[in-house]
Amino acid sequence: MNLFGLKKKKNENFELNLINYFNSQNIYPNPVQLLLPEAVGLLNINENWKGILSNCSRKERIHKTIELWEESTSRLSLFIDIFKRKLISIDTILYNQELYIVYSLKANDGLIYYLGKLPKASYENSIINKLSNDIQDFYLHIHDGFVLFPSECMGPVSSDKFYCLGDDLLQNEFLDDYSVKDTYMIFSNGGGDGIVYDFSQNPPRGFTYFHDDYDACVLIMIQLMSCMNG
Repeated sequence: MNLFGLKKKKNENFELNLINYFNSQNIYPNPVQLLLPEAVGLLNINENWKGILSNCSRKERIHKTIELWEESTSRLSLFIDIFKRKLISIDTILYNQELYIVYSLKANDGLIYYLGKLPKASYENSIINKLSNDIQDFYLHIHDGFVLFPSECMGPVSSDKFYCLGDDLLQNEFLDDYSVKDTYMIFSNGGGDGIVYDFSQNPPRGFTYFHDDYDACVLIMIQLMSCMNG
């Protein structure tokens, strides 16, 4: 049934609905598997997250998750405010053969889901080390990426999915004051646009990049935030 650990009657419907939805939207060949708190407690993972995810109380998992965000980052208050009003569950899954934390959030008449990978112990030889301390803290202490499911966008992407604009663009197709071969997207809206940083500059210069129509590209972000704040 793709549930790891012992089921609890009061949680069974939510858990089954969650895993069934994820598998209905899964683009990878391997099925998504849900790990219950009892199973997570046996894993050798980040201690902060292990303490949260192995807690059998959904209310406590939510509370401790928000607490971790508040302690680890001061620049993502919008996310934290949304969590306090909309977050209804924190769960653990195996997705594309990797461990992810699922945030289930109320949105209008339904739910939306964000996925966060466990933070890496270090980011040696990664461009993350060139970013501001606030961004580094997020990747080191909260998540190695935090994206909307199933589109895997609308948030900071995992470090192994940083996208160099120079892979698709020539310098004469880019901004004069920026180096396209050194510019990486770290926040994607799923349409080829997002927040990018030029790492040829010291400190790296970040800006919002739109490859086409500004109004059309930003509409996705506005609709999502409206949905979550409704």
